[in-house]
Amino acid sequence: MVALVERLAPLIARGVVLDLAAMRAALAALGDPQARLPVVHVAGTNGKGSVSAMVDAVLRAAGQRVGRYTSPHLHRFVERIAVDGEPVDEALAQAQCDRLLALMAGGAIPTLTFFEAATALGWMCFEAAGVHRVVLEVGLGGRLDATAVCAPEVTVITGIALDHQGYLGDTLAAIATEKAGILKPGVPCVLGPRLGAASEARAAIEAVARRVGAPLIDAPPARVVSVDGATTSLEVRFAGEPLPVAIHLAGAYQVENVATAAAVLDRLRSLDPGIDAAAMRAGLAAARWPGRMERIGDVILDGGHNLDGVAALCASPGLPPIAAVVFGASSDKPWAAMLGLLAGAFPGARRFYAAAPLPRAVAPEAMRAERDGTACASPAEALAAARASAGPQGVVLACGSLYLVAAVRARLLGLVNDPPVGM
Repeated sequence: MVALVERLAPLIARGVVLDLAAMRAALAALGDPQARLPVVHVAGTNGKGSVSAMVDAVLRAAGQRVGRYTSPHLHRFVERIAVDGEPVDEALAQAQCDRLLALMAGGAIPTLTFFEAATALGWMCFEAAGVHRVVLEVGLGGRLDATAVCAPEVTVITGIALDHQGYLGDTLAAIATEKAGILKPGVPCVLGPRLGAASEARAAIEAVARRVGAPLIDAPPARVVSVDGATTSLEVRFAGEPLPVAIHLAGAYQVENVATAAAVLDRLRSLDPGIDAAAMRAGLAAARWPGRMERIGDVILDGGHNLDGVAALCASPGLPPIAAVVFGASSDKPWAAMLGLLAGAFPGARRFYAAAPLPRAVAPEAMRAERDGTACASPAEALAAARASAGPQGVVLACGSLYLVAAVRARLLGLVNDPPVGM
């Protein structure tokens, strides 16, 4: 059986098209499945995946059958389309892909981009699987993202930072305006705690909200009670009261993410009484999001792929001493500045550079020329060299690109990766 990602690979050449016309036409030909499924629509520069994973886990703990759509995939394409917390059944996805490609080949729907086709396939699979609710992560921006063709019960903006400036604009206000494009009339939008203060991003979101007629809900900050390794005990606001919860997602940035997720779920509570304190505690404790401050043996993996993400990684308390860093990045990211942050945070760590497995990856030699380190032929070679340098008691940090993290994680766990697709 040909892998799904390979069947859709010819569409990669169409690149990114920020226009909803083709997506609307395709979904109309498919019977508009997105119009019949309630949605939590999640945008933001960083934190989208973690917030989506938390909301998904709590909804499932409340007894719902949930679809979750995220991108890109870490190891296998079907991870993008999760049903009840697991990658969609391969046979189901293949059958729906047969239908989608046949409709495109016959001219019944326009030829889509890779991301548009993946999103349409997600809707088809969710409807076929009979999910109750969909947690839908925005791919790029929001206003013209393929996911924007949906009927949300609540929208979410986790935070705003500089990323994808070539598509979204060079200022925080411009990026915030694009991400606020998911706002719908009368549909509440939850804002992550970092958007609570006056800022150009906040002002831009408020302007869109006024124009559209969407109420804004500020996520109350969570209070950290204790941190024990990867377990953080917190209090979040839920049903008007402080609720003690625990998460097993490491990283200081997860405190903002859990506060955001709690505010989303508090809003959904008014629509579904099954979303109660017990479901909150069970779901948040069960939530997982691989490749984000994830420790596997002597290696910590973090897919923070932009300057804001690396800054959050470096600021995380409780990190063990880092003996070696494996780093790779895409050329469209501020990788030199990211390296500067890592050098300042982990001054004694040796650096090992490898190209993330994407065409736009920065060459290891270019990274070595920027900051002293060892250029390696592959992520696997960089991991081996870093572990040897760190010694049996040392800890290695692999970061800078989610695709590099995926390659390292697959090596550590003996997994086989589908080809990575940066869209």
